[in-house]
Amino acid sequence: MSDSEEDYMSDKLLLGSEKDDIRPGLLFNSTQKRSHELYKQKQELVRKKPKRYAEQETETRDKGLNTAIAEDNKGFQLLQKMGYKSGSGLGKAGGITKPIDIKVKQGNSGLGTETHFDELARARVAFAKKAGKKQEEAFQNTNLERRNMFRLNKDYFKAQRTCEDLDFKHEVKEPDKPWFWTKQTMDAVRKKNKHSDSESESEDEEEERPTEAALNELINYLRAVYGYCIYCCDFVEDIQDPSAACPGLYRVDHDDL
Repeated sequence: MSDSEEDYMSDKLLLGSEKDDIRPGLLFNSTQKRSHELYKQKQELVRKKPKRYAEQETETRDKGLNTAIAEDNKGFQLLQKMGYKSGSGLGKAGGITKPIDIKVKQGNSGLGTETHFDELARARVAFAKKAGKKQEEAFQNTNLERRNMFRLNKDYFKAQRTCEDLDFKHEVKEPDKPWFWTKQTMDAVRKKNKHSDSESESEDEEEERPTEAALNELINYLRAVYGYCIYCCDFVEDIQDPSAACPGLYRVDHDDL
């Protein structure tokens, strides 16, 4: 056998296999054995270490609460004489069958402090919800007002332009009321008629904001004089009986269609 070839019966292979073997539970040298012994001693010390008073108190209390009253207990025997049966609830309606859970107070705060803080927390949550609801309602109301104002402006200027067109077709020189026509049209009419005083006044005047009452009056004028509905965008065939061709005078009458 040459020197380069290994002897498979030699101790070298056995020693090498011990180093490579990492299976748990197998201790091959004194260092591993010593570490394992120290670990076992440490665990034994932890097991034998006396528990703190608080831990002992907790274990004793839990054990007592989880232990049913023995049948040889005088109080239990008295309850049996009164008709109580083991496992049933107290009272006619069937009360609790388990001991009331005892909550041990932790910390150095006074009695009722935790309850007080819990109530404050619930009050804050309730207040936040209420404030959020009010804010949401205010936001919705604001949006509703904006939509209503947008509709009012749209209907008002539409009615003004319609009134101008119909009045011009019927050669009406001036509107029944100044605000039946748009401000731009009224300024143009005044310039054409060379009313310089009125012209200067109209330029300085601010255009009045539309109102529901003004819109209704303008709608009534268009219906009474021309038989026209700005929502149907058409003439009503029978002015005396507008319901035959038009559901009504105002937007609310047309929104349901």
